[in-house]
Amino acid sequence: MSLLGRLEDLSLTDIVQIVYLSRRTGVLEIVDERGRHTVLFRQGLVVNASSPEHPDLLAYLVARDLIPQAAVPGLRQMEENGIPYGTAAVEMNVIRASDLGNAIHERIVSVVAPLMQSREGEFNFILSDHIGPLDVEYDPDAIFKEGGFPPQKIVSTADGEKLKPLRGLEESLKVGKALLRSASAPEAPSPTLDLGLGHARPPGLALVPDDNVLPFPAIEERDGQAFTPVPDEEPFPNEPRPEEQGRSGEPVLSESAVNESVSRESGLGESVSREPVSRKSGHFKVSGGLFEVESPDATYRNVVLFERNPLIRVAARRAFGKNGVKIAQFGTIEDARAAIGDFIRANTFFVTFLELAGNADVLMQQLKRKNPKLPVVVIDAEADLRRRHDLLRRGADLYLTKPSPARLQPGLAEEELNLFADELVLFAERAFQQWEQYTGGFDPDAGKRFYETAEKENIDRSFGLLKQLINELSNPNDIGEVSATILRLSAEYLDRGALFIAGDDEFTGVAGFGVTGGGQQMPARVKSMHISRAMPSILGDVAASGEVHRGKMRRTAANVELIEGLGGLLPTEVVALPIMHAKRTIGILYGDNAANRAPIDTMTGLEIFLSQAGYAFGNAVFAAEKARR
Repeated sequence: MSLLGRLEDLSLTDIVQIVYLSRRTGVLEIVDERGRHTVLFRQGLVVNASSPEHPDLLAYLVARDLIPQAAVPGLRQMEENGIPYGTAAVEMNVIRASDLGNAIHERIVSVVAPLMQSREGEFNFILSDHIGPLDVEYDPDAIFKEGGFPPQKIVSTADGEKLKPLRGLEESLKVGKALLRSASAPEAPSPTLDLGLGHARPPGLALVPDDNVLPFPAIEERDGQAFTPVPDEEPFPNEPRPEEQGRSGEPVLSESAVNESVSRESGLGESVSREPVSRKSGHFKVSGGLFEVESPDATYRNVVLFERNPLIRVAARRAFGKNGVKIAQFGTIEDARAAIGDFIRANTFFVTFLELAGNADVLMQQLKRKNPKLPVVVIDAEADLRRRHDLLRRGADLYLTKPSPARLQPGLAEEELNLFADELVLFAERAFQQWEQYTGGFDPDAGKRFYETAEKENIDRSFGLLKQLINELSNPNDIGEVSATILRLSAEYLDRGALFIAGDDEFTGVAGFGVTGGGQQMPARVKSMHISRAMPSILGDVAASGEVHRGKMRRTAANVELIEGLGGLLPTEVVALPIMHAKRTIGILYGDNAANRAPIDTMTGLEIFLSQAGYAFGNAVFAAEKARR
């Protein structure tokens, strides 16, 4: 599980000592107005830290002139082969081990010191069973005698004195024990730490009686399942429904409870508790790794949760219901996608929680393209720091982990599920508060203003990227460079793509990207493709009309040859975009959704770019033809 809170409620000094006392391993991330900062811990010792200015150790060493810029390509190649930057630099005699140790210490202090002086920002500590050298960027045991830094070597007081024991050390030790419980063998739960700042522990998990809940609006029955119709216009990306699968070894509180929860939680028909909302006083609590802080009253709040475990759905429904939040819960990604589309079309603000299963990461990216300001939290079954890094880079606002199976045992499951659900509520409450501040209130036009502003910012960013990529077309005679630039942008919109030159007699493959289903990689596959122009095909139709094709693809011999040439994976939707030069179709970009089979989103930015790239692509094609003569 994770540990959440605000620096105004718990200082970074306290957090570092709590993690040290509990001897935990994991990553602490702090998000403030400057961006995302991280501090890595291994068995309670600080082993690395990063900031927006220096996202990785290699960039920091180069900025400090501790290693030459010429060594960077080799070190990055070593990292791709499984050898961390720091370890590779020492082994290649680029830097001495002692100098590397000093640089790491200085980097950690440079990241931590400003955060110590600040009370702004939110933190999230993600517990992990293991952090390897690739995560740390060097081998701590080879560089430091102790394997890292204790708090007193990292955190100092304002006057330069070394850190003194945390005030209320006994209470901090209790906090550490609470954190240890999240990964230890099942035992009787200890009482929640009470610092005298607020409420007592929340009530235990229980099913909400039917007479205390109201159904989510706009429900209709279809094939015996709750279903929300999606208008045909502006369809949000959809995909074939995967078979919902249970997980082996999931704890069962009681058979009757699970059966009742499943029957009431299918699709958008998830019930929503309408209990009165009470204002919470400022407080935080610790148990199994949770800090709960003050959350404001709100008048209009919505949550979408995709989670296959019915026990977690029951706990989430109850936790959000107590806070007056309308929650739409789903066991399949398709139902969650449909509800998200409804909310977007209604200009409704909502928070999305996605279990990392199926195509949840794809849905997250599509949602962020629609409106980057809509918060999305990804929930993983276990902590994976590299996966976390990739998801945050792709747009996730927060990365959380579920309670471990060891904790979901009789006597512990109820408390753990409640605590995990409270983490979801905590993030949502902050998001609702930020949205209210952003829009200036909950008047009828607030949602419309929110979406209009986000759309404008999205367009500005898209045109900024287009301008950058167009400027990269610096050598119009290099077909490889032009093709790489086109495919780089295409990969933002499509699962799989291939670029063809439209000749007089055939369509010749130039380059491609995406999954193949095995065998040769996509670039080699596409380069070997030659499709006759005389045969009916989607490429021929687009070349003749000069217009974009989007939708289904006819079954012709040439189209079958195209799909088989790309690896054989069948898509549910395809696109083909012409690349024009002097009113002539000189190239075609083919793309589809074969990897995830989710409908392709709007491609306005890609179409604009191709209209500008036509001149460079045409010159590159003519230069390549001239060189072959």
